[in-house]
Amino acid sequence: MSEINSIIERMKQVTDCRTDTQLAEYLELRSNSAISTWKARDRVPYAECHKIANEVNVDLGWLITGKQSGESIFPNPIVGHVVKPTAGADLVQIPQYEADLSAGVGAYPADHELAIGSRPFSAEWLKKKGLKPANLKLLRVLGDSMEPLLKDKDMVMIDTSRTTPTEVMPFAIRLDGELFVKSIQRQGGGNLLLVSKNSTYRDIVIDSNHPPDSFSVIGAVVWHAHSWV
Repeated sequence: MSEINSIIERMKQVTDCRTDTQLAEYLELRSNSAISTWKARDRVPYAECHKIANEVNVDLGWLITGKQSGESIFPNPIVGHVVKPTAGADLVQIPQYEADLSAGVGAYPADHELAIGSRPFSAEWLKKKGLKPANLKLLRVLGDSMEPLLKDKDMVMIDTSRTTPTEVMPFAIRLDGELFVKSIQRQGGGNLLLVSKNSTYRDIVIDSNHPPDSFSVIGAVVWHAHSWV
């Protein structure tokens, strides 16, 4: 049995779910075929593992690896790491994460959101922009749905303190255990429209009065960088 299938089987075991469909319903995923998508991508969202571990009080490390760890083996996917100043310069290191923000039909970043390094930014520049280092994350964009604004493999900075949707800037959002970067438009009746800049991709409607449990706004894109090589 593959590692992914083993994780899914442990998820079923502790939730008393016999089928993939029952597990999708337990997790309140938007599609009952979501589990099949996990298998096809060979990845299981960390957010869903964390949710089950909390709800049924099982060890998260065991749920993911099959071995008891006694504690979560991943950092909190929302809370940023402590940012330390760079010695000898007016710089602070902003953590860069392994996760990708999908600018497409959905990437798989929410499972292994581990800091893989950091990049230096001017403390003075951050202060002028009203950005607090502890709220910031660096991630890569995956896909072309936000072109021409954001291109595949662009680096973006997310401010996790800015979670109120506006049309001024794109936002990182979590939906069905995956992370996306989209523009957010408010519609009449309280709906939110998750919009791609690339018209090839269809918009996603979220009822803000009754949003799915799997939906949350992670933060606003406040900076991005693009390389032509």
